[in-house]
This record gives sequence, structure tokens and C-alpha cells, in this order.
Amino acid sequence: MLAKNYFTRAFLSTLLTLCRVNSLSIPEFPPRIIVYEDKNFLTGHLQPLGHQRSPSGAVKEYTEAVRPEEFWEKHVNLSVPLVLRQGIGKSPALNTWINDDYLRDSYGELDVLIELKEEDRAHSTRRMNISEFLSRYKHEDIYAVSLLPDPMRKEIQVTRVLCGSFLDYIHETNFWMSSGGTRSVIHYDADHNLHCLVSGRKDFIMIERKYAEDLYFFEMKEYSGSSFSGIDPNSVDLVQFPQVAKVPWTYATLSPGDCIYIPAECIHQVRSYKRTISATILFTSGPLLDTPFKPEGCNETLNYTPLSDVEVHWTYQKGDAYIEMGYMNVEVMRHSLLATMKERNEENLTKEAFVEFWGDYEEQPYEYHDDNIKEDPRVTFEKYLDKKHKGFVTKEDILNIPRETLKALARLVDVPHGPQAKTENGAKLDKKLAVHEDL
Repeated sequence: MLAKNYFTRAFLSTLLTLCRVNSLSIPEFPPRIIVYEDKNFLTGHLQPLGHQRSPSGAVKEYTEAVRPEEFWEKHVNLSVPLVLRQGIGKSPALNTWINDDYLRDSYGELDVLIELKEEDRAHSTRRMNISEFLSRYKHEDIYAVSLLPDPMRKEIQVTRVLCGSFLDYIHETNFWMSSGGTRSVIHYDADHNLHCLVSGRKDFIMIERKYAEDLYFFEMKEYSGSSFSGIDPNSVDLVQFPQVAKVPWTYATLSPGDCIYIPAECIHQVRSYKRTISATILFTSGPLLDTPFKPEGCNETLNYTPLSDVEVHWTYQKGDAYIEMGYMNVEVMRHSLLATMKERNEENLTKEAFVEFWGDYEEQPYEYHDDNIKEDPRVTFEKYLDKKHKGFVTKEDILNIPRETLKALARLVDVPHGPQAKTENGAKLDKKLAVHEDL
């Protein structure tokens, strides 16, 4: 089955929404729970998430290097979060990205995608260069969440647990930056995520996936792998959502250089204070692909390795028309084609089987309708898979499909997240985005 490792535009808009909090002070975390003697007062009612009951404890953390096999066996394979203290502690970015002038001088011409801190579905994702963003983010309710531009990847360390077969499935690296005072919605994602802090501080509330019903999650869209709760994390109404008080949770606080592993579909809620920058690595592996971890080459990663040395499926370089964020892991596409053959108990994938496969998983576009490419799946099959017009492809054919071909298929399934560069650059854009309401 094809698990789409990207979000629908509607979901992404909500998932990445951040709510304003008081950035002038850093609250106690985990919070001190106040239990009232009067039973008429519900503990944590109309308080932020986490005030309804004490945490079960801290997320398991490691201060020494973790063997990749242990990372696989005890965490990825079992969907158990962990914290890697100083997991990217040798990253040059820890010293250079603390300075806005450095970012402006070194990377100012690179583009990033911009969201509003407060949700407004009337607004879509915008695009601007880093210089423009840095001139505005401190006094406007905007933040950057975008593909980590290729030139910036050299300043981020690859944490040592990512080696061996993990490196085959890294499909996206992201750049997050805000002036702080933010809280995410309560949500879970389709992908495994190593969230590494470069600057500032972030607090995490982690909850097992099995409690999604108690947190009143919206029904997950079929094949999306992601969802979120309608509960306001700033003010939990226990009269409307009484089950929240029964949900156990663990916590973690990240400082610069620390990373937290967030398993796919692990519920979490994130808070930041003042200026923060994060680099995240999204990958798919393990149970989703029915593939065990293979440690080949892991001994070679004991030395410092920059993220620029790692092959990533979806990247952004200056001049790219689109910032291709939110697309699926292309190896999942390959695996799904093979799984379709296995489910049908057939040695070949026929054109008819591909048409059925494509019809099940093709997503209707949410926005940018004019830019979305739609083709007859029979034409798609012949154009990308069956170039010799045999009427079928073999398992070997699928295993040998180039990743660029799989990316072309992924682009047909989904639409770009964010506008095309040629429509968003220039003087008109600056004028259009001059005020917050127009962002």
C-alpha cells in the first residue's frame, strides 16, 4: 500500500500553524500541576496542554553516541522517541546561525517558504528570499518552514545514528526559523523525523499514537499518514474535551545541538521561545517498507559528516522554480509498486494493474489547480515505466527505476507546496507583501 509521505495542502496549512504565546518569559516546563480541593474545579481546565496531569517522565535520552543498531532495534523499530544530546554538536551552524547578519550575508539570496503564525486558510504559503524574511520576521507574525537550501546543508552535521540503510530513505531536510513565542498544533506526521535545534530552545510533549481518539483527532485522510487535533493547545477545554485529562505524556527540552527522534505517527506538540532555528531530517524506513536495518558503512560515519554529503530525494538550489517540499518519499513509491505485484500474486506489473494502483492513490489538488499536471494513467505507465511498450514491467524493471523518474511520478500525484519562483519575485511581490494582511 502506498503511504503518502506528504501532506495535503489543507492539512499542511493547519499542521504548520503556530499559535502566539508570550515570548518575553519562558514558563516552567514541565509545568507544575495545581490540583484543587474543590472537585468542581477541573485540573488544567483552560490551561495549556500538559497542565491536566503530570508527565509520566522524560523522553529517553542519550548523552553518549548511540549505536545505529540500537537506534533501530529500540527506537525506530518500536516507534519509541529518544533525545540525542549534542547529536549535531559539531555543526558549524551552532556558531554561525546565531547571527542574522551572517545568514543574510551568506544565504540572503536563497528562497524559503513562509507561513503565518496564526492560521488563516484564506492565505496560502508564500515565498521570499532569506534577506527579506530576516528584515520582517521579528515584527511580523511570520515564520519560515522550508526545504533546507542546499548551500546551507554543509553547516549541519549528520548525527551518527543516520548511517547504513537509513541513508537510502532520507527524502527531505527542512529549515525552521521564527522569532519565537510559538506553539504547534497537537499532531502526528507520516514520516520519521530527527528534529535538531540550532539556536534557541524548544519544549516537546510526546504522546503515543493510540491516544489519538482521546485527543479528539480529526479523521486521518486515507493514505496521508498525518492528522491533527482540534483542541486548542493554549487553552484545553476539559468540559468539551474531558478525555484529555487521562492521556499520559512524556517531555523533552532541546538546547542548541540537541536532537529529538519523533517516530512516524507519534503524537507531539512543540513550543518555542524567542528566536529559534531548527534543522529537521525526514526519513522513511523499517516497518513501513518491510526492510530491516543494514549497518553497511556505519563505521565510516564516526568522523564529522556534513549533511551536504548525504543524498536527499528532494532538495532546493537557487534558481529552482519550485521549492519541492512535502512530496512523498520516492522509495515508498517504488516499494508500493512492488507491493501491488505481491498483493495480486503476479510476476509482472501490467498496465491494467498500474491504472488501478494509480486510481487508488492519486490525490485531488487543493490549490494551484492550473499548475497540476494530470495525465491518463495509461499514458503515465508508458511514458515513465514501460518505455519499450511491452504492456508490463518486471520486478527487476521496478528495482532499476531511476529516482528522478520516481520523482516525476510523485509530482504527478501531488501539487507543489508554495508558488513558482517566476510568479513571486520582483518589485510587485515586495509591494504586495508590504503589509501583514497581504502575506
